Amino acid sequence: MVLAALLVAFLISLYVSNSCIKITRHTLESEKITAPVRLAVISDLHSKEFANSNADLYSKIAKAKPDLILTVGDMISDKNCDAQGIEYHKEVLTKLCDIAPVYCSLGNHERHSTQLESIKESIAQAGAVLLERSYADVELNGNKLRLFGLSYYLSWDEEANGFISEALLTDSDVFSLLLCHNPEFYVWGIKNYPIDLMVSGHTHGGMLKLPLLGPVYAPEQGWFPEYAAGFYKEENGYLAVTTGLGSSPEYMPRVFNRPEIMIIDVK
Repeated sequence: MVLAALLVAFLISLYVSNSCIKITRHTLESEKITAPVRLAVISDLHSKEFANSNADLYSKIAKAKPDLILTVGDMISDKNCDAQGIEYHKEVLTKLCDIAPVYCSLGNHERHSTQLESIKESIAQAGAVLLERSYADVELNGNKLRLFGLSYYLSWDEEANGFISEALLTDSDVFSLLLCHNPEFYVWGIKNYPIDLMVSGHTHGGMLKLPLLGPVYAPEQGWFPEYAAGFYKEENGYLAVTTGLGSSPEYMPRVFNRPEIMIIDVK
């Protein structure tokens, strides 16, 4: 009887962890921000659908009323980059653009795809802005923000370091926001730059979370990763790591680890 009850509880949790999106909220205070700015951060959708054609995803984001929507990679899986998959990707971004301006960075699945150029085209056609070693100056609610994106980084990569340095050459009152899929890149050297906020994904929140122990495994970080999910205050700025929405590989379920929309209020 007890085993049956535990099995039912586990199956319910499994369903919730793979079908029921949660909202997590964080607040960042900055002297560079004079009026609040709300960011919605999503990643690692991996071509998944929630409810009818992702209606639940769009509804939850719309209710949060973000000023900007940031997608930080792996919104489409490299195995789903046929014509139908590209159209799906375009539709998702089009729906998001109906809610708020959308800025995107690439993840490893997009970067390694043979259809990378088609993916880039679908982002532009949807009305979103791709930031790939490029930056955009945005004014929101009287605040100046510089958004920039970087999909791959190694500490000895002179070109990547040169790009970051260039992106940070702006007025001192401009809030710097980096979209970068891998939180590991922050640890490997990006943390040394005075970036106000970096948003990332990639870890899937460790896929499996255990009570008291937390996330179990993340790529590049290994077992019981330090930067698998959450909001981290570091010496030169903040790192936000969303648990993402889908799974990779797609057949592997999330366990005790609900898909997430991260909301960040910058004040």
